[in-house]
Amino acid sequence: MNTRKIITCVLVSAIICGSFASCGDKDKKKKSKSTSESKTATTAAAETTTENPYVKIEDNNIELIAQEDETASKEEETTEDPNAPVFDNAVEAASGDAFLALNCDDFWVQYWGEKADPLSYNAGIATIDGNGQYTVSLTTDTEGFRYAMNKNTEEQASAGGVGLAAVMIKDGAQVCPDAVITIDSITVNGEVIELTKKNYTNIESGNVRANIYNEWVSEDSIPKDAKSVDGPLFENGEKTAINDGSYAAIIADKDKFANWTNISVTFTVSGLDHDNAGGYQETYYDDQSYFEQW
Repeated sequence: MNTRKIITCVLVSAIICGSFASCGDKDKKKKSKSTSESKTATTAAAETTTENPYVKIEDNNIELIAQEDETASKEEETTEDPNAPVFDNAVEAASGDAFLALNCDDFWVQYWGEKADPLSYNAGIATIDGNGQYTVSLTTDTEGFRYAMNKNTEEQASAGGVGLAAVMIKDGAQVCPDAVITIDSITVNGEVIELTKKNYTNIESGNVRANIYNEWVSEDSIPKDAKSVDGPLFENGEKTAINDGSYAAIIADKDKFANWTNISVTFTVSGLDHDNAGGYQETYYDDQSYFEQW
């Protein structure tokens, strides 16, 4: 039963209970009132109650009038278009992959490593397999993104600005908790932009994270687990010598991201127990029966 039906039933119950209470309080002598007066009262009650279009009172009988199920109609309105095209270039980050997490100004247009995100199409991710340099990227120049925004693949679409951006390693708290991310450069629409501050690395929601633009973290509220390639920013809750105001959650000007089409971020990972020499590495033992790979 939907809300409107519940309200209707409550109103009807109130009318009936009110009538019983009123009759019980009347003096018996008042029962001698004429039948015409009783009919007048009943008619007035009916007129008042029938202001609700879903209640009908006729010959002292109360009837609920059937009405459209609003919930069902809303479900029909939100049903996905069966004729919508399918795009096979949506990218999902796996555990241990680095990706560029980003929310645009309206926070609906985003990428958080999920295929369903509007900016997932042709997203550039990187599998962190050791210390070394990596690049992650996002683009709006895809048919999938244009369709997500415009419901067609021809009309150009813009993501607008940036409301939040960070390099993240998915599940980094488990797979590489010691990783330190140092952002080397950020390129927007083919142009390298200036870095105004240095980034720090911390763990948040299970991911190793390096903020690029996060206006919710002031320089006075940097998390206590923040660290850099030069060491921790806090020890025993107190600032260390390197935490001198040069580190921040905003390391580039917001206006540099206005109406972007392509963003790429190059960064270096350090702090792991092995290095990435730019390719696949194997270590064989003397008996050739066991080897390590990373």
